[in-house]
Amino acid sequence: MADWFIATEGVKVVKDSASLWPQIVTAISSAGAALVGVALTHRFTRRREEATAARKRYDELYFISTELVFLLERFAQRCVYSANESGEYDQDGRIRIEYSLPEINFESITGDWRSLPPGLMYRLAELPVICREAASSISAAFNEDTPFDGSYGIFELNRQSARLGLKAIRLSRWLRQLCDMPGDRLSDDRWSAWSVLYRKRWEHIRNNNNVHRRYKRLPDVTE
Repeated sequence: MADWFIATEGVKVVKDSASLWPQIVTAISSAGAALVGVALTHRFTRRREEATAARKRYDELYFISTELVFLLERFAQRCVYSANESGEYDQDGRIRIEYSLPEINFESITGDWRSLPPGLMYRLAELPVICREAASSISAAFNEDTPFDGSYGIFELNRQSARLGLKAIRLSRWLRQLCDMPGDRLSDDRWSAWSVLYRKRWEHIRNNNNVHRRYKRLPDVTE
């Protein structure tokens, strides 16, 4: 009798255990689904935040690039005038110039500089420094001239203006390409800013090379 009771209880326990398995499986499945749902939600949220941050960075980059592009191109267009400055003599025979090397500064720029690539940011920050060095070089060249002959000063003004104008256009085009902006119109014809500055720059390089070649042909007077 006791053996029969134990066997009966054993069957009952087995049956009860078997009836619990669906509940256990359901509970585990629900917990797993909840964990997967949380993980997916976290993943999608992170992706959305990353996409939002990337979009914000691009918007900041595009904004400051737009400001810089037109500032650089206006500077380059002003350089065209000083690159072609020939000077005029007044009634006393003294040299006078109408267009000097234009200045450039970025005080009006309100965008976030940190959105720019480091290399480009460095080149842009360097430009005003190079312009000041060029202005000093031009001033020194005019100081070496006499009041009645400004040929060396005019030459240096033309040379530096062409060089810096081209540099500004290159930086502007770098920004345009970086942000997929439309191309500029600075090379459309031979009178466009890039075309004029490039011809002037090449003219100075060619003349400088000719001078060096002439000096090389001179006899060495120290021998």
